[in-house]
Amino acid sequence: MQSEVENSVGKPARMQLLTKKQVANLLACSVRMVERLVASGTLTAVKIRGAVRFRSSDIEQIMMKGTT
Repeated sequence: MQSEVENSVGKPARMQLLTKKQVANLLACSVRMVERLVASGTLTAVKIRGAVRFRSSDIEQIMMKGTT
C-alpha cells in the first residue's frame, strides 16, 4: 500500500492526502460510496480551501477492517 500511495518527496503514506476519486480507486468502490462513508462517520474528510481530501492512513485502516 505504501508504495502505491507515496508522494514524490518520499514522505510516508500516512502523511499524504487523497482525493475522493483516488480513495474510490483504492477501496474499489464508487465516489458515491466514499461520500456515504463520510456521511456515516466511517471516514473523516479534511477540507483544505474548500477541497475535500482524505488521509491515506485513514484509508489504510478502512482497508484493514474491510469496511466497504
